[in-house]
Amino acid sequence: MKTYGKSRATNASPERVWSVWSDPNNWSRWNSGIASATLAGPLVSGATGTTETSRGGKHAVTFTDVVPQRGFKLTTGGPPGTTMTFICEIEPHGVGSMVSQSVALNGPLAFLWGPLMGAQMANHFVPVLDDLAKAAETAPNS
Repeated sequence: MKTYGKSRATNASPERVWSVWSDPNNWSRWNSGIASATLAGPLVSGATGTTETSRGGKHAVTFTDVVPQRGFKLTTGGPPGTTMTFICEIEPHGVGSMVSQSVALNGPLAFLWGPLMGAQMANHFVPVLDDLAKAAETAPNS
């Protein structure tokens, strides 16, 4: 499974990054690509919710592999014949963190859609990670 992604360093601790990234109900406050996101209950493996992109697409999402202060995966439908899994990771890095987001396309047509759109999707992660870092760096201490 090929993934397409980007990473960036931030001065924010993994705990502060987690406090921002683990709250989907507030993603639209800092992520310009998200118009709204809802999650009923805590962010745990198996949790479900919805996201609506700024472009108007509404998607059912499922969270897996949730590890506090380290990351999670979010799976949703993709182009015909695919599902998309977004891998969101936080690693300690110096006095702060390294944040990464990547996407893997799965399904019978992933071999087609991955090369067509994977790198372009990864480029959209750059401003998302920049905004995440800024939000985490300015988040109040927990």
